[in-house]
Amino acid sequence: MKSGQIITAIDIGTTKICVIIATFNEENKLEIKGIGTSRSDGLVNGIVVDIMKATQSIKDAIVESENMAGLKARNLYVGIAGNHIKSQNTIGRISLTTGADPCEITQEHVENVITNSKNNVKIQQGNERLEIIHAIHQYYKIDDQEGILNPVSMSGFNLSAHVHIVMADINTLRNVKKCIERAGYKVVDIYLEPIASSNAVLNEVEKELGSILIDIGGGTTDIAVFFKNSIRFSFVLPIGGTDITNDLAIGLHTSPQNAENLKINQGNSLASQIPEDALIDIEGIGGRESKQKKLRYVNEIVEARMREIFEDSYKILNEQYDLKMITAGLTMTGGASLLKNSDVLAEEIFNMSAKIGYPNLSDLAGPTERLENPKYATSVGILYYAYNELVSKESKVQSIKIGNSFTKIINKIKEIFKEYI
Repeated sequence: MKSGQIITAIDIGTTKICVIIATFNEENKLEIKGIGTSRSDGLVNGIVVDIMKATQSIKDAIVESENMAGLKARNLYVGIAGNHIKSQNTIGRISLTTGADPCEITQEHVENVITNSKNNVKIQQGNERLEIIHAIHQYYKIDDQEGILNPVSMSGFNLSAHVHIVMADINTLRNVKKCIERAGYKVVDIYLEPIASSNAVLNEVEKELGSILIDIGGGTTDIAVFFKNSIRFSFVLPIGGTDITNDLAIGLHTSPQNAENLKINQGNSLASQIPEDALIDIEGIGGRESKQKKLRYVNEIVEARMREIFEDSYKILNEQYDLKMITAGLTMTGGASLLKNSDVLAEEIFNMSAKIGYPNLSDLAGPTERLENPKYATSVGILYYAYNELVSKESKVQSIKIGNSFTKIINKIKEIFKEYI
C-alpha cells in the first residue's frame, strides 16, 4: 500500500462513537495517529432518531481524532449494529459449461456464484427493504465435491457456494451515511460490528476450530459463530449494557449517571460473591439524600440482566447451531464484558471455556495504549477489516496487471512467429 494512505474507522454504538485515524507506514503496517470518542446522542440501538444530534456526535468524535492526528479523516469505514440487522445462510449455484468437458473455474465464476446467492436472498419475501452489506463465502462445492475453500483453477461442471448474508434496513443505512455526509465526510464501506470485532479479538486457530463471539455493547448484544475460518451464524439481541444501567437506576432510585458509575465500579455478574453485610451509599435523585443499600442487592440486579443476555444468547445459538462443534470456546468483548465474573457466569451457562476479548494490537504501530480495552475491539477490528480488504484489492489489481502484461508478451511473440510461418 502507498505509505501515508489514511484509513478512518468509526464505531457507531448506542452509548459512544469511537473514531480511529491510522495511516500505512513504510513497513506497510497501520500506524495509529488519532483517537476520538463522543457520547452517542441521536441514536438508539443503531437507529438514527435525531439526525442533527447524531451528526454532531459523529462530528465531535471525528474532530477529536483529527486534532490528535494532525490529519484530516479520510476513507471512512463504519461499523454498525442494531436489531434492524438480519442474517442468513444461503446457497448460490451456477453451471460452468453445457458441453461434455469440464470447465476451469476462474475468479469471474466465483463472483458470479456469490452474486447468485445474493439474488436468491433479495427475492425472498420480507427482504425488499433490506440492503446486503456482507456476502461471505463459507465453502464451495464443485459437482459432488464439498468443503472446497478456493475453487479457482479447479475444474468442474457446476459450482455452488455456501454463503453467509448480512442485511441491514436500507433507511437506517442511508440515515447513518447522511449523518456522516452532513458532518462533511464520505463513507467508503459499512461493516457489521461483530464481524469487524472478530478481526481484533479472535485468532486464526480460534476461527478454524470453532468459536463463539459475544459482543455486549450499550444497546445490543451481537453474536457470531466462526468455524473453519468462516462465519457460520450471526444474530443481534436488542439488549446490552445500557439495560443494566437502566435497571439499576430504577431499582435503586438513582440517576442514570450514578447507576452507570455503580455498574462500572461495583458491578459483579455473580451477586453471591458479595458479602451479605457489605453496604454502599446510593446517591438520591435531584438533591435527595443518599440511602444505604446492600451491595449484594445492587449486584443481584446486575446479575439478573447479565444472565438474561447469556441465557438468551445460548438459547438462540443452541437452536440454530450445533454447539458441540465449538472447540475453541466463547469470547466476550464490549464494555459490559469487563463486569467482574462475567466470564465465570458465561462458562456456567454455556458449559464451555470463556474469556474476555481484548483487541490484538500487535499489528498496529503508534500510540496504542488507550486501545487496550474491550470497548475498542470493534473500532480496532474495523481497521483490520478495511486493511485486509485494501490489501486484497491491490493484490487482485497487481494480478490483473501481471496477467495483462503476460498476455501482451504472448501476443507479441505470436506476431513475431507469424512473420516466419
